[in-house]
Amino acid sequence: MFEHMERAYHIVKQYGADSQHYLSLCEENRYFFGAENCGVVSYALTGKKAMSLGDPVCKPEDTELLMAEYIEFCGKMGYKPIFNSVSGGAAEILVRHGYKAVKYGEEAVLKLLEYTLDGGQKAALRHNVNKVSKSGVMLSEYRPSDGRDYALEKETAALAEAWFAGKKFKLGFSVGDLRFDQPYDRRYFVTKDVNGDLLTVLSFLPYRGGEGYCIDVMYRKTDAPTGVMEHAIVTAAAQMKNDGVREVSLGLAPLAGLDVNNRNVSRAEKMMNAVFCNTDFGYDFKNLHRFKKKFAPTVWEPRYLAYHRGISLVDLAIAVTTAKRGSVDLALYAKYKLFIISFNLFPGRHKSRTA
Repeated sequence: MFEHMERAYHIVKQYGADSQHYLSLCEENRYFFGAENCGVVSYALTGKKAMSLGDPVCKPEDTELLMAEYIEFCGKMGYKPIFNSVSGGAAEILVRHGYKAVKYGEEAVLKLLEYTLDGGQKAALRHNVNKVSKSGVMLSEYRPSDGRDYALEKETAALAEAWFAGKKFKLGFSVGDLRFDQPYDRRYFVTKDVNGDLLTVLSFLPYRGGEGYCIDVMYRKTDAPTGVMEHAIVTAAAQMKNDGVREVSLGLAPLAGLDVNNRNVSRAEKMMNAVFCNTDFGYDFKNLHRFKKKFAPTVWEPRYLAYHRGISLVDLAIAVTTAKRGSVDLALYAKYKLFIISFNLFPGRHKSRTA
């Protein structure tokens, strides 16, 4: 399987225009390679559901052909595809192929050529960044490919362990890892205080040939001063801008931009929103969106879940959850099932939200 991932990596390096493409490189995933074009779809199996991340990796003009090949392959294997976090263009193609599509969230993107900390909307962010800078916190880039600093890596491992100690589980699939032994073109940044104590660790994955970078990992010391992560992101983005990077993605904010009170929102989107807002997914989507929003991103790019019509909403929800958590949770499945039955019977009883 490693040789398949290496082959996929070279395709991603050449054609990876989607911020999600590098995240799809994972030993646990499987890889479908196009027969009539140079392209790849990386997918994870949850039962008989094949979940891919982002748009297929290929030349833009080959997208529909690669999708058709992949869909045909899944049909032969008895898999029901789920396309997670695809762009609007990819969602339109899949709808033409008979798939359902629901809005999943929005990706926060900073266009670095025009992005500044000016303006009242960024007053709190600007204050925190300046306060942390004045305290003597410094950001530096770590390049393991130029020579490993095992002492620093040991510190980051301890910081990550402490960071996840307060979580119920560690998410996977669309959430990366540091992977110092196999960086795959990542850029790593760390911040330390005046005493040399490690405060934050960030990694970014490239897309569009390095014109863009997407945040892959961000760990913070649990008792670090307020604003250190904001400072780290802003300072790293400024350094990358000086290196010619044009945009930085802060990643997807699930459910962001979904106005469940809009008359045009589908019942499926309302139900998906309600499921994730009323069940314990382990991570607080509201706080995640709130954190990204404080940067006042230049654009919020919509992302979609497109899925086989033979997949019920409860199966879709549990497949997404299983892929992220790495294991099947039968109790959570039962909870989803009961919740959706209740939602259908008493739709006004459950709280939804507009991000």
